[in-house]
Amino acid sequence: MSSSKQLIINCGASRVTAAEVFSSGGSLQVEKLVTESLQYDYSNDDAWLGAVAVALDALHHHHKFSGKASFIIPGNQVLTKTIRIPHVEESKRAQIIAFEAQQNIPYPLHEVVWDSQVLGDDGVETEVLFIACKSNTIDEFCAEVIRAGFSVDTINAATVLDYNAIQFAYPTLDEDVLLINIGARSTNLLFKNSDGFFVRNIQLGGNSLTQSIADSLGKPFAKAEQIKHKFFCGELDYSDDDSGAKLLTTCSDSFMRRMGQEITRSIVNYRRQKGAGAPKRILLSGRGALLEGLSEQLSTSQKLGVDFFDPLQNVTLDAELALDPASLSLEISEIIGAAAQHMVADSAGVNLLPDEVKLEMEFGSKKPYLMVAAICLALAPWPVFVGYKQLGSAYEKVGQATQAQIAPLQTRQSQIRDNTDKAVKISESIRRVEGLVNSKTNWIQFFAELQASLTKAEDVWLDSLEVQREMPDKGKASYEVVIEGQMLVRETADETGGIDQEVISRRIKGMQSSFEDSKFITSSMPPNINWSDLRNGLNVLTFTISLVVDTAKPL
Repeated sequence: MSSSKQLIINCGASRVTAAEVFSSGGSLQVEKLVTESLQYDYSNDDAWLGAVAVALDALHHHHKFSGKASFIIPGNQVLTKTIRIPHVEESKRAQIIAFEAQQNIPYPLHEVVWDSQVLGDDGVETEVLFIACKSNTIDEFCAEVIRAGFSVDTINAATVLDYNAIQFAYPTLDEDVLLINIGARSTNLLFKNSDGFFVRNIQLGGNSLTQSIADSLGKPFAKAEQIKHKFFCGELDYSDDDSGAKLLTTCSDSFMRRMGQEITRSIVNYRRQKGAGAPKRILLSGRGALLEGLSEQLSTSQKLGVDFFDPLQNVTLDAELALDPASLSLEISEIIGAAAQHMVADSAGVNLLPDEVKLEMEFGSKKPYLMVAAICLALAPWPVFVGYKQLGSAYEKVGQATQAQIAPLQTRQSQIRDNTDKAVKISESIRRVEGLVNSKTNWIQFFAELQASLTKAEDVWLDSLEVQREMPDKGKASYEVVIEGQMLVRETADETGGIDQEVISRRIKGMQSSFEDSKFITSSMPPNINWSDLRNGLNVLTFTISLVVDTAKPL
C-alpha cells in the first residue's frame, strides 16, 4: 500500500494555512496545521503578496515548515472562465483552448499563466474551465516563496478544490448540491451533479461587509474589521434600540440580500449553461458562512435545506487538532481538496506554476549537491596525479618508439592501396576483353544468319549496320541492331502507271521476318521504307529495320 506525506499551504485572502497531510491508501491524516493571519489593508489588493511573504517567513522560521510544498492561491487572484471548444484530440486541445480563451479574457494571453480543467465532453463540444493568473503575480509569488525557504511543487487554484473535498467527504452523495465557500475577498460557488461540476467565483466576501460597515460608520477599514468581528462574535454588548447595533444589522442584512441575489443569478446561469436541474441542497463553508442569520436567509430565499460542509468526515486529525474540529472544518476544505486530488475519481485541479520556473527551482534545489560533487570531482585526481605523471612519461617514450615503427608500415600500406587500384583496373580490362571474345562468336553466327536472309530475299544489299545500346540506372539494359539497306525493284509499273507498293512491302516484311528467326533477335520495329527514289524513276528502294537483340545473348 503506497503512502506519502505532503506539505500544503493555502494562501488565502486573509490568512495563510499550512498543513502536513499524510495519505495512505484511501485515507488522509492531518498531522500538523498552523494558521497565520495576514496583517494588511484588505482594501488594497497590491498589499496581499507582501503580507503573504511575512506569513510564509513565520511558517518557516517559527513553525519549522520547509521544503517542497503545494500552494493554493485564492479565487480573487485568478480569472475563472467557462468556455466551449470543438471536440478535438487531447494533443490539440491546448491550442484550441488558447485561441478561444484569447477571445474571452480581458488580458493578452502572453501576460497570464493558465491551465484548464475539462468539465464535460459530448463528442461534439468540450466544456472547459479556463483558470489564469497574471504572470507577474505568479513570478512575484514564487520569488517570495523561495525567499521564505520553500520550493514550489504546484500552484493550484482554490476555485476547483472544493470539488475534490466534497467527493472525498461524501463519496456516496448522488444528489445535486451547491457548495458555497465564503472567503474574505470572494465567494466560490460549486455546483456538483452526477455529470461533474460547474464553478463560479463572485467578488463578494467578508471584506464586502467590512467595507459596508466602514462606509456607514465613517471608520477606517481596519477599524471596521475589528468592530465586525466583535459585534458578530457577541463581544460587544448593544441594546436592541442602539443605533450602532441597528446600523451593523442593516449592513449585515444588505450583505445577505446581495449574497442571495448573486446565488440566485448563479443558479439561473448554471441551469441555462448546463441544462441541469436546480440544486437540491446547499452546503456552506468558509469563515464568512458563520455570519449570523445567513443560513436561514439562504434557506428561505432559495427554498432549500442549508447545512455546513464538513470536509473532515473521512479525515483523521492529530490529537491537538481534534479539540476543535467544527472551527477547523470551515478553513480546511481547500487543503483537503488538494490532498485528495489523486485519491478521487474525476478529480479537479490545475497547476499555474510556469515550466521555466519549475525547472529553475529544481535546478536551484540541486545546486548544493552539484557544488559538493564538483569539489569532490576536482579533488579526486590529485592523489594520483604524480603517479599518472610518471606513467605518462613512460608511455610517451613507448609512443615515440611505436611511431617510429609505424612510418614504414604506413608506406607499405600506401603501396598496397596503389597496387589494389591497378589490379581493379586490370581486372576491368580483362572483363571487357572476355566480353569481346564471347561476343565475337555471336557476331559471326549473326552475320551468317543475316547473309542467309539477304540471299533468300534476293536483290537486297545493306549499306550500314549499327548497334545501339541503352544502359539505364535501374532495370535491364536494351540492345538494338539498326540495319539500313536498299532493294532492287525489277517490277515495272502496273496498268495504271503506278507501282504496286503492297507487293514490295510484303517482300521487305518477309525479309524482316527472316531476320527475326535469328536466335539473337527477339523482335523488331516496323520497317521504315523510303519511296522517294522509286517514285523519281530509280528502281531502288531504301529501307531501315530496327532489330531488338536478346539481352541474354548480347552482340
